[in-house]
Amino acid sequence: MSKKALKILAIILIFAMCFGTTAFASVQGSKYIDSYNAFLYSPSAGKVEVWFDVKGNATSDEVGVLTVILRSSTDRENWTAVKTFRYFDYSNMLAYDTMSNISHVDYEGETGVYYQAQVTVWVGDNGGGDSRIILTPSILA
Repeated sequence: MSKKALKILAIILIFAMCFGTTAFASVQGSKYIDSYNAFLYSPSAGKVEVWFDVKGNATSDEVGVLTVILRSSTDRENWTAVKTFRYFDYSNMLAYDTMSNISHVDYEGETGVYYQAQVTVWVGDNGGGDSRIILTPSILA
C-alpha cells in the first residue's frame, strides 16, 4: 500500500475514533486474501458509513467487496435489512488490477437506531478467487 493511502486511512481512522461512533470487524485471509477489515462509522446523527479495507496477497484482477447488507434494529435483537449495496451499482466497491481497496458506502438512516452490516469481501485473480462474509459490530446512529 502506498504511503499516501496509509496516511489517508490513518486520518479516516483518527476521525472515526474521535468524532463518531465506530465498530470494527477484522480477520486474516486465505490463498487470495491477505486481510480484510470492515467497520461502521456514524459521523453525524442518523448517517451511517460502511468502511472496508481488503488486501490481496498480490496484485489481483479484482479486490474489494461484492455486497454490503445494512441492517437496522431498535433493540439489537431483531434486525431488518434496510439497504443492500452491490458492486455493480457502486463502482468503488471493487478495484481492478491492484493489491488493495479501501473505500466506503453511505446510508442516510435514522437517529437513535442501531445498525450493523454484513460485508462480503472478494479477491479474484486469473479465473480463481475467494470470498469471506463478515458481520460488523452494531453502532447507534
